[in-house]
Amino acid sequence: MSSAAVRARRRDAGMVCAELAAAFPAAVFALLLVLGVAQHAITATRAEEAARLAARSAARGDSRAESISLARRAAPAASVEISGEGERVRVHVVLPARGATAWLVPSGRFSASAVAAIEEAPGEKP
Repeated sequence: MSSAAVRARRRDAGMVCAELAAAFPAAVFALLLVLGVAQHAITATRAEEAARLAARSAARGDSRAESISLARRAAPAASVEISGEGERVRVHVVLPARGATAWLVPSGRFSASAVAAIEEAPGEKP
């Protein structure tokens, strides 16, 4: 191999290192972004599950405190509102967006609602 070829090869080896150094922060940023979006999906699912559980509990006739407690077990930082609408119960749950990618959520929070028909007690006639 000629000395010119050896010098060219050494220059190329340095370029690979420089390109890797430039691309690494972008790859880390992309990874953090994907993890943040996954965290938001989990938070949204928790809000939906908490609303569903509380609505079902309230429709069965459980106390308001029991229904709220059940929602908060599913989503600990949740703000829970329960309201009656005739023969239905409505639960609204709000969870704050957290983490380094919270800025991606326009309102800064996730909310979910669930509605359930109030169930009759056993032995009760309509």
